[in-house]
Amino acid sequence: MLAAGLRNKRATFQRNGAGRSALGGGAAESWSDLFSAFATIRYGTSAERRAAAGEQAVQSATIRVLANPSARAVTMKDRVQCDGLTWDITGVAPIGGPAPQELEFTVMASLG
Repeated sequence: MLAAGLRNKRATFQRNGAGRSALGGGAAESWSDLFSAFATIRYGTSAERRAAAGEQAVQSATIRVLANPSARAVTMKDRVQCDGLTWDITGVAPIGGPAPQELEFTVMASLG
């Protein structure tokens, strides 16, 4: 488990509660906060960034938080705001054996 001092970023996890647009058209995105937690963020290597980006400007990273009931409820349909970017969650992994103490989220953010 990471030392508490390494969790020096604030991460806010959000869920989309899509509703109808004001003009009655398709669904409008409406993200609401689920919870916030202190996190550590590790940006992807240059090779990982190139592989993830293809022709687009994207950044990959992993964000790790303590495993609590709120964090365990996060799915890949949710997103997270951390370190000035809005990240799409592409993977969730428990860290720490049969009773995980942390969760690690693989995330991607569009830079353009």
